Amino acid sequence: MIDFKGFLTSFELDKIEGYTFVRTMNNGSALSSLYQNGSDLVVVKFLICPRNKIELERFKLDYSVLYMNKLNSLYMGDGYVLSPNAFHGPAESYPLPRIIISYKESGFGCISYFGYQYMEGVLLSEVDSTNMSINDKCCLVHRVASALNYFNHSGYSHRDLHPNNILLLPDHQMAKNDYQQNNPKIKILDMGSCQKIIEPWSHLVPEIERDVNEKLVFEDNNRRLLSSFVSMPPDFIEKGEDTKNYDAWAVGVYFYDLLFKEKPYDSKGIKNVTNLRVNKEYSSSFHSNLNTLDLSLKLIIKHLLESNGERRPTTDAIVRLLWAYLYDERFARDQEYAQHIIVNGGVDPDVRNDDWG
Repeated sequence: MIDFKGFLTSFELDKIEGYTFVRTMNNGSALSSLYQNGSDLVVVKFLICPRNKIELERFKLDYSVLYMNKLNSLYMGDGYVLSPNAFHGPAESYPLPRIIISYKESGFGCISYFGYQYMEGVLLSEVDSTNMSINDKCCLVHRVASALNYFNHSGYSHRDLHPNNILLLPDHQMAKNDYQQNNPKIKILDMGSCQKIIEPWSHLVPEIERDVNEKLVFEDNNRRLLSSFVSMPPDFIEKGEDTKNYDAWAVGVYFYDLLFKEKPYDSKGIKNVTNLRVNKEYSSSFHSNLNTLDLSLKLIIKHLLESNGERRPTTDAIVRLLWAYLYDERFARDQEYAQHIIVNGGVDPDVRNDDWG
């Protein structure tokens, strides 16, 4: 086993800006380490000897998006500046780690690193769902979807979303009515595979200028498979960068696995992904599993696991749909009404806007 602390010490990186190396992180990656300065803790991420320009630019993009995005900065006429007033949700639910140590290079350019605030929490992969009811599991996914919805307002989709990239902090509070804000208190980690969200009105909103070759990273994202087939929706093979509601697929896979302790389809290779995309070939137990659920919840799961991204819900729609399942009695018991709400993104179009509380 490589002595990573000894390696860092040889480059005088066992101490960085007043922070001292404590240990490598318990996720098994020697490239993420915990540093401490008094009571302050930071996670320092390292990139050692990048294999090519793309790998370096991907690491720099991870840092750049964490440092400045449209959730933590405001456009002031001649550029963006960091501002605590930019994020409109509860401050505790800002969905990304906050940068503490700026991006730097060492070892004659062979080592790149940056650091973000360490926060005590539990990875979604470590949550014990053994004794959870279906309602508890829906509440958990509602919380995750709410954090993801906040995150997508950064201007990026994640595109490598899985339970090891989602950190749950304590003391969350989810709204049970229309006039409260959700406070999911979740951090979305690892931005290296993110993709800029292009909307029809994107050209009207100034972009954040980055010292990163985003185009190089995004082009690489869309010409090869970066994530597992669990995180990647099947239509990515056909649509590439134009894939709609990419992260909704990952939410659907996690939700299904949480409910049934198995994946919704065989994800061993491209053949399985193609069969799902072309023939809607899910697992042999997929439909029988869904038939054990309430009709409205069954419809939500099927909607999330649509192989066509045009028919998958947006992240804000996922939040509304799960809220409706948990707190709207009509949605839970009336399949026709539930279907009506689902196809309209979690909103009843027959209700005038001024009728909402």
